[in-house]
Amino acid sequence: MVTESLEIISVAIVDDHVMVAEMLSLVIAGESDLRLVGVAGSVAEAIDLANREKPDVILMDYRLPDGDGIQAVKAILTNRPETNIVMLSGADASDLLARAVEAGCVGLLGKDRPVEEVVASIRSAARGEVVIRSDDFAGLLTKLRKTPDQKTQFLTARELEVLQLLARAHTTERIADELFISINTVRNHVANILSKLGVHSKLEAVAVAAREKLIEI
Repeated sequence: MVTESLEIISVAIVDDHVMVAEMLSLVIAGESDLRLVGVAGSVAEAIDLANREKPDVILMDYRLPDGDGIQAVKAILTNRPETNIVMLSGADASDLLARAVEAGCVGLLGKDRPVEEVVASIRSAARGEVVIRSDDFAGLLTKLRKTPDQKTQFLTARELEVLQLLARAHTTERIADELFISINTVRNHVANILSKLGVHSKLEAVAVAAREKLIEI
């Protein structure tokens, strides 16, 4: 059932485990607002699939036969930075999460998560929201290697407001409504925040800002 949006979200799966890929495919097929555009089983196939189909969201496995998902993420985002990639993990992976976030992923999703959480995560990722459980986020703060430089002090009061709302998983549209500004203005603020913090994604920006006590979680 569609509960959040009638807009179709295109999804790609990157996983060399056939059973996992088939399970995720069935989950996506069961939602009328999600459309599977392809399945890849390697880094090379993932890059080709992303360039060819231009999916809104990619579910990316970490371990692949010709490398790891981080390599694929970096290559895909170099060509299509607007792609929302969620890293899949089969175990406790605070170190993996930090690498995935630093590469530009919007979050991490355990392969053992319930169907409802998988679907909700895909929809959240498509909206540009962060996809992470609170306990994973706590671990992420200590693993990030990024240390903000002096540009951090130049974050404006409005940019800090936007960061705080991003930390509450607000969408761009909701931030615009709450701050009484346009959606394009919010996007400009987000772009400035990413540039000033030297990070690749909203999730990394929120994590770095929280660790540096620029915002409260």
